[in-house]
Amino acid sequence: MDLLRSFARPILAASFIVDGVDAIARPRRHVEKFERVAPLLEKTGLPPVITSDVTNLTRATGAVSVVAGLGLATGIAPRSSAAVLAGLNIPLTLINNPVWAARGKDERSEALSGLARGGALGAGLLLASVDREGDPSLAWQLRNSRQQREAMENAFDDAKGLF
Repeated sequence: MDLLRSFARPILAASFIVDGVDAIARPRRHVEKFERVAPLLEKTGLPPVITSDVTNLTRATGAVSVVAGLGLATGIAPRSSAAVLAGLNIPLTLINNPVWAARGKDERSEALSGLARGGALGAGLLLASVDREGDPSLAWQLRNSRQQREAMENAFDDAKGLF
């Protein structure tokens, strides 16, 4: 892992680890944020099973966040960890920054800023999820292997014609 990755991955994962530990240890604040947006989520068709036990859902989400954050920070399955965090980031950003429920210009501005930050964090996670650390993709490896095989066959056929 190069210097930039060894610095950037833990920094990118840090907020997820901290928030995840907080959600596990003290879920009340997280539950309150969810309950503020729950009526709208139910109107959009969210199954009541998800909203029935928000405390356990919060703790489970926190645990996933901590495990994936640690994976990204330590370089253990960093692409998978980043993809999980990116997927988790979408609903968390919407729940933590409900622009539609904002009252007043300042609250709306703060929620929009939070959405932008969450979007930027999600974009960084998506980039981390496709970072192959300089290794070529599987598609490139297959294409390159096929080209080399064809070149070898052509060279063999050309050599047969010489003898």
